[in-house]
Amino acid sequence: MPLASAFVTCGVKACAADLVAQKKQAAKDAKELFGDDDDDDGDISIPIEKRRNFAFFLYGGFYQGMAQEIIFNEVFPKLFGQGTDVYTVASKVLFDALVISPLVCLPVAYLVKSVIFQYSFREALRRYKSDVMENGLLTKYWSLWGPVQCLTFGVVPQHLRIAFIALVSFFWLIIFSSVTAKGQKEREMVDDSCSLEDGVTCSIDG
Repeated sequence: MPLASAFVTCGVKACAADLVAQKKQAAKDAKELFGDDDDDDGDISIPIEKRRNFAFFLYGGFYQGMAQEIIFNEVFPKLFGQGTDVYTVASKVLFDALVISPLVCLPVAYLVKSVIFQYSFREALRRYKSDVMENGLLTKYWSLWGPVQCLTFGVVPQHLRIAFIALVSFFWLIIFSSVTAKGQKEREMVDDSCSLEDGVTCSIDG
């Protein structure tokens, strides 16, 4: 898959996944606000968070489309070989889970979002750490991608791997978008309750 095509395809896919996540969250919020038996919540129109959606588009295009093509189809074969034996597959899966994912894959999404929302990289990494420690981000990632990557490196032909990952990552991005939105909502609630009597706030958000 050419890199330009991978960028567009994976960017649009990430954008669509975030829209699904935003719609699900809006429906959940409406249900909490109006109750299960109120029919008016279906008429509630929730504006799309366009900057958040654009951040997912960029992340999907640059990382999931372009970077993963290079990492999995060029770098990994040089590091671990192209075999599908148990040792080779396990090495690739463990390296992806313990190095690539926590140090590159997930942090990059927060750094991209920080550029779009104009807060510091330090704050972006603090939010990433918060979602890992408090919202189980890495646990959710490993529980899905551990088995998936076993198939990726052990069964799926090399030329179809990025397409296979892109298919699964649509559903992952819905989860990921929901986790990051939950973390943001929790931070906003803390900020709202953190105002002091003299009117000074302890918010650290950018």
